[in-house]
Amino acid sequence: MKRLVIKISLLLLVVGIAAAAFAVPPTEVVRVEDVQLFSGACCSHWGETVTVTEPKAVVPVVVTWSTDYITSASNVFFSVGVSVNGHPCLATGVMGGSVPHDGTFSSLSFQWNILPSDGLIKGNNKITLCGGSSSGTIAVISNTLAARISK
Repeated sequence: MKRLVIKISLLLLVVGIAAAAFAVPPTEVVRVEDVQLFSGACCSHWGETVTVTEPKAVVPVVVTWSTDYITSASNVFFSVGVSVNGHPCLATGVMGGSVPHDGTFSSLSFQWNILPSDGLIKGNNKITLCGGSSSGTIAVISNTLAARISK
């Protein structure tokens, strides 16, 4: 019985250490559950910002944004991207018009590979969600912005 308790204790310790190793630092992820409305031309900042700390040798960063959304009309399209350290928006995603008749939201995820040439620097880097459209409004809810340094 004593050996079983020791084995279970060791197993829990290993699992706890592994979970801590894969934990995302709080500065690298932001989740907003309130409904946010955006309108206006591309590309304006949409508020969500994460910070990653680059080592001496700057490496790429993988940025993921997931959201539920609805647009003001089915023929409205929004560009979405990220801004690195205040540089212009790297708008590489398009969100199509979504007006479900049942009042639900559409779900969508984007992933960007940010390279050092996109404005990353040694030390702290701020990555901000940005986007816009020539017309219409978009409502986003339960969106998550996360960034991880490539290893």
